[in-house]
Amino acid sequence: MEMRNFDIPEQSLPDALPLFSEQAGMQVSVRGDLVRDVSTSGVSGSMRADTALRQLLAGTGLAYEITDEGAVIFEQAENPDSGMMLDTITVETTNFADEFFGAADRANSIYIGQQDLERRNPSTMRDVYAGESSVSVGGAIPASQKVYVNGIEENNLAVTLDGSSQNNTVFHHNGNNLIDPSLLKQVRVEPGVASADSGPAALGGAIVYETVDVDDVLAPDRSIGGFATSSFNTNGNVFTNGISAYGRAEGFEALGYFKYGIGDDYDAGNGDRVYGTETDFFSYLTKAAYESDSGHRVELSAQETHDDADRPYRANIGRLIGNPAPVVREYNLKSRNYVFNYSMPEAAGLWDPEVVFSYSDSEIGVPEPYGSVGTTGGFSGKVENDFNFEGDNTVTVGSDFYDKTARYKDPTYDAEEQATNVGMYAQARLELLEPLRLSFGGRVDHQWFEGVDGSDFENIGLSGNISAAFDVTDYLTLRAGYSNIWGGIAPAENFIMNPDWNYGDGIDPVRAENFTAGFEIAHEGFTFNAGIFRSYFDDARDPSYNPPGDGSNSTIDFDTKGYSFGAGYTWGPGFVRANFTDSEISLDGQPATSYSSQYFGAPLGRIIDIEAAHSFDDIGVTVGGNVELALRNEDTKESTGQAMDAYRVVNIFNEYRPQFADFMTLRLDVKNLFDETYADRATYGQDFSTVVPLYESGRSFILSTRLQF
Repeated sequence: MEMRNFDIPEQSLPDALPLFSEQAGMQVSVRGDLVRDVSTSGVSGSMRADTALRQLLAGTGLAYEITDEGAVIFEQAENPDSGMMLDTITVETTNFADEFFGAADRANSIYIGQQDLERRNPSTMRDVYAGESSVSVGGAIPASQKVYVNGIEENNLAVTLDGSSQNNTVFHHNGNNLIDPSLLKQVRVEPGVASADSGPAALGGAIVYETVDVDDVLAPDRSIGGFATSSFNTNGNVFTNGISAYGRAEGFEALGYFKYGIGDDYDAGNGDRVYGTETDFFSYLTKAAYESDSGHRVELSAQETHDDADRPYRANIGRLIGNPAPVVREYNLKSRNYVFNYSMPEAAGLWDPEVVFSYSDSEIGVPEPYGSVGTTGGFSGKVENDFNFEGDNTVTVGSDFYDKTARYKDPTYDAEEQATNVGMYAQARLELLEPLRLSFGGRVDHQWFEGVDGSDFENIGLSGNISAAFDVTDYLTLRAGYSNIWGGIAPAENFIMNPDWNYGDGIDPVRAENFTAGFEIAHEGFTFNAGIFRSYFDDARDPSYNPPGDGSNSTIDFDTKGYSFGAGYTWGPGFVRANFTDSEISLDGQPATSYSSQYFGAPLGRIIDIEAAHSFDDIGVTVGGNVELALRNEDTKESTGQAMDAYRVVNIFNEYRPQFADFMTLRLDVKNLFDETYADRATYGQDFSTVVPLYESGRSFILSTRLQF
């Protein structure tokens, strides 16, 4: 039986068993009357499923037996084979869990689940990753935020939203993927080594975003429901409101969610107004699905986010000292995702198919001064099947594609690049010996690329990966991974496309190598982990607007390296954990600045994140918060820049769910408690004396409410 990670707080046993089922990946059967009024102290850490279930049932007077069908829970005096298990209830796994949780290629993954998102109450992508030192988010406003994993920019990762390929790069002063975090139910980050079925061009890993489904919000005993949310942020007088309705009947289900926000510019910790940070957005998510009695499921979803506001002239920079450009200008941003998905969620055995077909794009319109519009996006999809063998042994085989166009247009010229890729892949996840899990796979990709001058280039590349996890004891696991990934040619960002580009003999396709290694200890609520990572990129595209032959086909080699460690303790209704990551990036062997590395990564240095929370279930109160500390970074001084100053940010919250009105949740967040003046370490320009970076918000009080119907 393999090792799995468990995080189940103290609560009623009927509520805890579904969490155990999804985290253990097994069905649980029990008579409803045996658990109805029973509580559990919970379980946390990495261990075998039987060990976790034994801890979960400690002190309840209940026993269990693991069978081929799953786990059966019974009274100590009962025998599960005696025929007395009547009127049982069955706890099924849910779509919250990763189907390959526990596989070797997931041993290094970062999971941010629904409970994490509810606790962090994210309004931006920076909030989503609060507490994760290996993931940084640069840019203080959603329009300019970019995600960095171990120092590697998300453009070099395979990013998907509900299976739809993202990374729709439009402008280097803006974010790549404009996603409303309130729509999310789960995030999985694969740092460095990603599996072959994560998609093409998973050069430095992968990020998987999943939005909420009806199952995630509808109470089990209800066929229809809804909720309304509202919040007010004192720093900028920002009002945000959302409403959702959903339901299920006879195999059909539907969900609709709409959210909008409006407010003024906020003040930084020093009291100065940060111009271009006003709130003016709306987003929506709609889903419709049907699941037949025979287990076939079809789902259609549509998601859009619009951000229409004046932003800094260069949206990721506060301002350039001495530059005559206006402080702000209008930006109109749109992000759209439409996805069709077919699957058999309850399938087992050798037929377990999934089909995804999607369209995704990002668009930026800048009316002044040029009336320019940039759009990047297109179609993507996959057809795959999981061959499920005995135990947790699975082989995934499939084919995927994308057809992506990057286009810039203004009254003076129109330019575009197009990339089409078809890939075939296979990934095996095996437990050959009980303590050893292996995952290995490969893919072949065939890409066609067309430049702005009509030049056509065709390339084929192979990729491979291997990961291993070895359970030395019940509480110690060793892990390691390696990947060699071919990424083809990435379309350039729209706003630097030059209609006079001449590609000459073409552009060299990018290739990356990734190495990871580490260990994890989990015992009686305590956890400790440590790891090292390194990535090498050859021929990463480095385009610029320069004249023909210079800007279109230039490439560069870069690498990132570093180490991390973390520790934590869970005590049932609460937890505390801390993470430390030290990463650095080099270009052609030389230290990088935030300018020279802008398409590749960021010089992050040493970052510490601490997160804690505790629930007082008897009165319905949860308190918690997080601390981020970025230590002074001297690396940028070696590359003609200046050192990046240290900063410390503390955020706290208090959430209350009245027992007399459990449909209502009240919450108070205090962001940047000590009014620190700072820019996130991943934000551009801090290492230049001519740049005023885009500062984060100063102290903010956010009062929010949620009403569940």
